[in-house]
Amino acid sequence: MANSNPNDTKLEQQRSESAKAALKSQTEDNHTENSEAAADRIADNLENVKKDQ
Repeated sequence: MANSNPNDTKLEQQRSESAKAALKSQTEDNHTENSEAAADRIADNLENVKKDQ
C-alpha cells in the first residue's frame, strides 16, 4: 500500500513500535502473575504435605 505522504509511514512505524511495547508489557505481566500463582500453589502443597505427616 503506497502512501502519498511520507510522514504517514513514520506514524505507522510509531504505532507499530507502541503496539509491540504494549504486547511485551502484557506478556511480562502475565508471566509474573503465572509465576506468583505457581509459587502460591507450591506453598499450599508444602503446607498440605506437612499436615498429612
